[in-house]
Amino acid sequence: MAPTTDTSILIFGASGDLTSRKLIPALFRLSQQQYLSERCPVIGVARRAKTHDEFRDEMKSVVSARLGDKFDAAAWQVFAKQLFYQQLDISTPSEYSTLKSGLESIESQCGMSGEPTRIVYLATTPSLFAPAVEGLNAAGMIPTRELATKLRVVVEKPFGRDLKSAQELAAQLDRYLHESQMYRIDHYLGKETVQNILLFRFGNAIFEPLLNRNHVDHIQITVAEAQGMEGARGGYYDTSGAMRDVLQNHVLQLLCLIAMDPPSLFQAREIRDEKLKVLQALRPGMPGPIGNWAVRGQYTAGLVNRQPALAYREEERVSPTSNRETYVAMRVAIDNWRWAGVPFYLRTGKRLPKQVTEIAIQFKNPPLNLFSTVECDGDLCDLVETRPNQLIIRIQPQEAISLRFSTKRPGMNYQVQPVSMDFAYDEHFDAQLPEAYERLLLDVMRGDSTLFTRCDELEAAWRFLTPVLEAWESSSSSPDFYPAGTWGPPSADRLIAESRALWRTPR
Repeated sequence: MAPTTDTSILIFGASGDLTSRKLIPALFRLSQQQYLSERCPVIGVARRAKTHDEFRDEMKSVVSARLGDKFDAAAWQVFAKQLFYQQLDISTPSEYSTLKSGLESIESQCGMSGEPTRIVYLATTPSLFAPAVEGLNAAGMIPTRELATKLRVVVEKPFGRDLKSAQELAAQLDRYLHESQMYRIDHYLGKETVQNILLFRFGNAIFEPLLNRNHVDHIQITVAEAQGMEGARGGYYDTSGAMRDVLQNHVLQLLCLIAMDPPSLFQAREIRDEKLKVLQALRPGMPGPIGNWAVRGQYTAGLVNRQPALAYREEERVSPTSNRETYVAMRVAIDNWRWAGVPFYLRTGKRLPKQVTEIAIQFKNPPLNLFSTVECDGDLCDLVETRPNQLIIRIQPQEAISLRFSTKRPGMNYQVQPVSMDFAYDEHFDAQLPEAYERLLLDVMRGDSTLFTRCDELEAAWRFLTPVLEAWESSSSSPDFYPAGTWGPPSADRLIAESRALWRTPR
């Protein structure tokens, strides 16, 4: 775990929100933890004219406001010496020669020699991905195949809008870059609990043997957001929607991690191979039209956390007649030996009751129901059978793992009582969990691509979802509406009810 050395980090789009809100704070924390060598320059690259000191002051203002009392001024003084700025119009190839000479001067100033590793983080709009790489090539900044690992290009989502656009983007980048040089980042994979899924599954002998069609009734994956279109996101979201923004990447990556078979080695290639197999085996969860297994919704006015919320069509920069989905629910199947016959329920949405991401695994009931109990709701009492066991992996906001099982209620009768065994990260570990971008940036510097999406994974995901998007976008019918502050439209409840199950209500 030695600090990285002789690595230059260029952030294209340094004037953007991602740079100041996520990337620079993450690099600052890596510097504080001595994972980032003092010899590693961090160069912000953007169109505006700006001095090094002006860029440093801007970043300090944002980071100190973000960290508040936790901001360490002395540590920032050390880190600020590594911050530099280069002016560049990304879409103008002729300016890249100036970028190259400026970068070489900065690297020399930092004591770097030879062939330093360079990381180019494209924190820009997707339309600038290809021009940026073309400009790097024009300036001779892309190394030969023998030295390919000396350049690593980080690409932020979205990686295309559908299968065709994803393939076109891949072809543009493939002209200049090798797959090993590309790091398609999904910040969800940098979350501590997401990484723990693999260790929890494959490092514990008591759980992994149960995760298959013999024992699992169904699996639910929920990525719920309470916020709407804050920060004038309506313009972006109205061209994207819940499918492209969350389900195609975050939700399907969680599906891969919980459903994949054990890799032969715990290394990037082997892990990504197993994830790809899951996506290639993905099928609709019900026969017939898309509406039988996929539901789209859109929020109307309502209350979220007791505060009034506008309808989506009333949000800033959203068309008043928009049919863009703010909610997606799906029943899918994985057509392989392990999961044959097990439904997977996926859902994500805006303006839901709370911000929560979790995976809920519901196990089958015992073959003979020997026990029951009486439960009452007011004056109404009924005989209730043993409830299914559940394994809940909470990704955010309170990272935790919970196992629900049945035990005997104290007394003279055999009455069933559901109980939980809970593990919460913040109660068990004193250390603060690292931010997702900290882990992912460090992995890029180390050349570890395990937590990044490979091209064939991306295409497999789009191949499954593109027909759904095309059907929705060619339809003149409206999405199913749901009031803000609820868990989605009634059609989503009917989707899961067909297997005699209910959506879990996260607590």
